[in-house]
Amino acid sequence: MQNTQILVKKDELSVYDKVSDKIFAGGLPKVTLLFGATPYANAGAALVHFPRGVRTAWHTHPAGQNLIVTKGKIYTGTADGIVQIARAGDVALCPPGVKHWHGAGLQEDGEHIAVTFEKEGKNVTWLEHLSEDEYKSFIEKADAKDAV
Repeated sequence: MQNTQILVKKDELSVYDKVSDKIFAGGLPKVTLLFGATPYANAGAALVHFPRGVRTAWHTHPAGQNLIVTKGKIYTGTADGIVQIARAGDVALCPPGVKHWHGAGLQEDGEHIAVTFEKEGKNVTWLEHLSEDEYKSFIEKADAKDAV
């Protein structure tokens, strides 16, 4: 086990090269791996930049996920119809097992740090894509609620 503190410089971070349209729609985000789970911490993190219109497929996390928005707006929706907008400095907390998606809206890019927790070595279960109509409906609903 690691017994000393390690500093990873920004220029040493790697861009995740397994981003695919199987788990994202509307294009592809840029995913920079920040750190992975270790023997002493069951979480990993990535900086994810979503160009406008790009979002995840539906998915769940066996041990939950926290999203720390760093730029723009991130939209997140759940299978029970809840949709929210998080802005830079906001944090979205997603409990274990909640079916959800997240990504940019239609008008601007968004970026977040995703801190994803592991349970028995697993951190995500990817599901089906939102349809284009579902996605646009979620965005419209969130924007209308936000305008009030």
